[in-house]
Amino acid sequence: VEHGRYMKYQATGTWNLQSFEIENLQGQRRHWGNNSHGLLIYTSTGYMSVSINKDIENKTDNEAQNIFDSILFYSGTYSIEGDVIKHQVNQASNPKRIGKEMIRYAQLNGDVLTLESPQESFGKAILKWKKVSS
Repeated sequence: VEHGRYMKYQATGTWNLQSFEIENLQGQRRHWGNNSHGLLIYTSTGYMSVSINKDIENKTDNEAQNIFDSILFYSGTYSIEGDVIKHQVNQASNPKRIGKEMIRYAQLNGDVLTLESPQESFGKAILKWKKVSS
């Protein structure tokens, strides 16, 4: 329990996206788009928000679809158990995520927080965040 409380204290604050990679089932990694940038916020009161943008890659005539494909956003509350952070999603750019719990395996090295999703059908996401403020 102490470890979780310590991790929450360490996680609290604002983080800038350093890298966002997708690792496929064969272990090969690729970047999630070009010029991806984002902000992750954990408050001391248990709220979280993450927003990430990337360059629009597969441009179509549908401008709304182009924009949607370049945005990843969700917010809600969070809890930490050991090195696992659980995001309870209340709002999201993808409506299918609303009401879901997003599990992230966390590793903290100095002021860099690495969050890894569980293995899914596509593989897993690996995001590195650098602390901006407490």
